Amino acid sequence: MKRIILGLFTILSTAALVAGSTRAVFSASDQITGNIITNGTVTLLAHNFTGNKPIGTTTTSLVPGMWTPEGRAELYNTGTVPVKLYMYVDNLGGTGACSKVNLQVNTGYSGNYADEHARVVFATNINNLVGPTHKVELTGSPPWQSLPASWTQVIWQKAQLDPLADDSYQGLTCTWTEYFVAESL
Repeated sequence: MKRIILGLFTILSTAALVAGSTRAVFSASDQITGNIITNGTVTLLAHNFTGNKPIGTTTTSLVPGMWTPEGRAELYNTGTVPVKLYMYVDNLGGTGACSKVNLQVNTGYSGNYADEHARVVFATNINNLVGPTHKVELTGSPPWQSLPASWTQVIWQKAQLDPLADDSYQGLTCTWTEYFVAESL
């Protein structure tokens, strides 16, 4: 019995020694310092308003079917990444004419009047453009699928009192705020 216990003890001691020695490994380590990322920026500047921009600066006394003079604005991507541009209106107010106000927005390649009107982006009642859920894309072809950093996109706008506005719309007004949104690709 003593021999069996001694044999068993020898086997277990050898197994423990072998298992313990398999844990010992060679190792080394090093590091890479100075990792950094720089995030892009998305910023937009609406500026260089000309003509009837904001709409109404040169407009009074519309009659049914009459359009305001056009206004021009530039949307400058002051960010560092290309963006998609969108537009919507909000804060409709005034004295009740908005249900009969049509808005037309054109865009295209900048340079001359015809090129800057190459694409009609929006041409319907202003109520169809209210809120961010009804935004319309200004980028697209033309002028570009996206607006590169440090580039400008031109828009032209005009408003109309709907030809079907009846006498009850005399003297009423419509006011709104335009929002332009730049979103990274």
